[in-house]
Amino acid sequence: MSAKPAVGFVNEASRQILAGGSAGLVEICLMHPLDVVKTRFQIQRCATDPNSYKSLGDSFRMIFRTEGLFGFYKGILPPILAETPKRAVKFFTFEQYKKLLGYVSLSPELTFAIAGLGSGLTEAIVVNPFEVVKVGLQANRNKFTEQPSTMSYARHIIKKEGLGLQGLNKGFTATLGRHGVFNMVYFGFYYNVKNIIPVNKLTFQQGRWIHTKINQTQREPEQGQRSRIRQCFRSAQEGEINFDGDPRKSLGQGGI
Repeated sequence: MSAKPAVGFVNEASRQILAGGSAGLVEICLMHPLDVVKTRFQIQRCATDPNSYKSLGDSFRMIFRTEGLFGFYKGILPPILAETPKRAVKFFTFEQYKKLLGYVSLSPELTFAIAGLGSGLTEAIVVNPFEVVKVGLQANRNKFTEQPSTMSYARHIIKKEGLGLQGLNKGFTATLGRHGVFNMVYFGFYYNVKNIIPVNKLTFQQGRWIHTKINQTQREPEQGQRSRIRQCFRSAQEGEINFDGDPRKSLGQGGI
């Protein structure tokens, strides 16, 4: 039996980047409206606020009525710009960390988890500035044509808050936690379960669906925390959630 031809480093990296970037672009185009709604719920004030959404259906109706169809696509440019390098970094660095860990005597389970953690932390560095701009644009309730452009809003953040942890990298610690923990569980669970379940397409898809839902559940509190932190610099209106990034204040004002 002839051996498989060796794949060069550049070709392998190119395939990983292309596959990850393409998957990310498709995901954004399909799911961004739900991301806008999710962000609005995370940053809205108490339920007595007349502008608060009462339910998922109510949020869709209000956004469509007051902001139009394009209101569901506010802030889509930053994730589009970030998604290709984000997915590329995720899968490419995972493979590289996995190779580096191959020189250490670790079990395969631990190798996958640590490589996933490393890829998530690296990914967070790339994606955080784009996330800050995206959340700010999604929080804007003006009509799509009245909101600032992506570049002008990014310049506004840099001018007023700078590039640091109070500006374009606001919420960086929470982003590190979210992406690091998510990728650690994602890759650790995915590869270990894939290796033990039967070779059955339906069973495989069910396993993937289960581990995705587990990851979504564990990362949602961090997602809400990041969105609230990033909303703080927009304004200091009376009654608006403003807790300076302290999760305890977030729990006190909004509950679990």
